[in-house]
Amino acid sequence: MRDLIGMMRPHLYNPTGYVGAQHSDHLATAVGIDPADVIRLNANENPYEPLTEIADALVGLPIHEYPDQDLVRIRSALSEYTGRPSEQLIAGSGGDEIIELLTKLFVAPGESMIDCPPTFGMYEFCAQISEAELIPVERRDDWEIDIDATTQAIDRTGAKLLFIASPNNPTGNLLPEDDARAILDTGIVLVVDETYYEFCGETTAGLLDEYENLVVIRSFSKWAGIAGLRIGYAIGSELIVDHLMTIKQPYNLNIAAESAGLAALKHKDKLLARITTLENERKRTEAVIDELDGVSYSPSRANFLLVKFERLSGDEAYELLARRGIFARKFSGRRLENSIRISVGTPPQNDLVIDALQDMV
Repeated sequence: MRDLIGMMRPHLYNPTGYVGAQHSDHLATAVGIDPADVIRLNANENPYEPLTEIADALVGLPIHEYPDQDLVRIRSALSEYTGRPSEQLIAGSGGDEIIELLTKLFVAPGESMIDCPPTFGMYEFCAQISEAELIPVERRDDWEIDIDATTQAIDRTGAKLLFIASPNNPTGNLLPEDDARAILDTGIVLVVDETYYEFCGETTAGLLDEYENLVVIRSFSKWAGIAGLRIGYAIGSELIVDHLMTIKQPYNLNIAAESAGLAALKHKDKLLARITTLENERKRTEAVIDELDGVSYSPSRANFLLVKFERLSGDEAYELLARRGIFARKFSGRRLENSIRISVGTPPQNDLVIDALQDMV
């Protein structure tokens, strides 16, 4: 029999997979509780159940038929929502698919991408799978992009692609327009990942008319509360979007995701009202942490807080919360080893988080 490992592409012999949030059943088993008692604050999910109108939209779908490969209805609805023409829009199976497509489109094996950690791990993951050279340019101590170091790295390496999340995951800060312009002026393809756009209301999309090398990614997972259906989209120049439409899988957006996305856009006012509640809950948690010794947070414009402990490691803080059925996100690496990321939950959930934080410090 032929050696299967030897037949694989060498850079994928021992790949480092993307580590996402574990299922509630696994989390419950780890601490010996009922899955129904798990408080999932580890994936920045919307803690509220889907709108009835979205659930109703999933009934009676023609699942025996293939979906629309041209994405006509969802692109039209997104055009109305974003104010951009349909030709500048593409939808996909979550923002992750758009990230993967852009990496495939622009970066050949051995070519360079820039990364600005700490940030969302999918950028590094897609670079690895694409056999790209990933060049890290660490963020400053205040988590802002080091613009001088970043532009110098672009000029030095000829890197072709850079993803920047705004608000950044896990730090919660925005990409200032001046920094975006400085990066775009180098000629690199800048992809601004605005997954949490509805929570901050600030966007770089206004620069699309000036810069053909800008792409903006957004998602329905957080604000619309349909992470399980996987729907995201990108806004970009017609040139880039046309190429993405050509290289994507023919039926990349399934019928259920499309119907849920259309219903979310139709009933967006109800969903955006929930965001106001979540913003108020984040601010309430921040106010409590401000009064605690030995714990701090990074100012956030999203639905999560990066919380740092002076007398606990991130692993220890994670375990103390997990014993109460509260699951946050922990990290490896020197800069985040004493931190955890806590998603904003419902008011009752945040009451439990606040009680736990007060007891921990």
